[in-house]
Amino acid sequence: MKTIVVTDIHGCLEELESVLAQAGFDSEADKLICLGDLMDRGPYSFGVFDRFRSLKRKMGERCIMILGNHDDMMMNSFYDPVVYARWMRNQGQTTLDSFEEHHCDLEKQLRWFHEMCPYYENEDAIFVHAGLVHEKPEENSLHDLIWDREMAHGRQYDGKLVIFGHTETEEVTYRSPDSTKLQLLPGETYELPKQGCINMDTGCVYGQKLSALVIENGTIRVYQQNRKSQK
Repeated sequence: MKTIVVTDIHGCLEELESVLAQAGFDSEADKLICLGDLMDRGPYSFGVFDRFRSLKRKMGERCIMILGNHDDMMMNSFYDPVVYARWMRNQGQTTLDSFEEHHCDLEKQLRWFHEMCPYYENEDAIFVHAGLVHEKPEENSLHDLIWDREMAHGRQYDGKLVIFGHTETEEVTYRSPDSTKLQLLPGETYELPKQGCINMDTGCVYGQKLSALVIENGTIRVYQQNRKSQK
């Protein structure tokens, strides 16, 4: 069994399917971790939701869905007009349009989104949408976990390996405890670090690429798909 990590899909369904195929994703055996931000901005928000909904039904606990700031905004916008306005400023209308196109009432699907977790931890790493402010994940507020950018912007961190997204970077990037940066390039195999952090958001919805990180037998490997979908 291998673990495949994706993040910040933002409605880029074709690119998601491509990186999963490149990574040799096997829904019968593998673990899949999504670090959040399924929707908004891109063209196929309903399709991304529907794909993960189907995978979660099939895979159960082997499909880990982590809450992102866009997922949280979407859920709370139905109860709070201030949050709704913020969601619209962050292109939430693309999600409403996508669900309407497929005759699916988004509000009726909120229960599924409420099952997303704020972070996930196993023996390899801590998985979270935006990063950590405090070394122990349980000591972070939800705002820290889904919005904060300190880790992405270089705050020194020497705790257990954290894998996150949220803040766009040119390539999947590992930063060691002494703040040395290493770009993790497709086609290369790297030893799985014990400490430091890995930023996986390579800006697919902004015209760059979607990345998948495969963890297997103490190694990591990156697969990528350049942005294809335009609408």
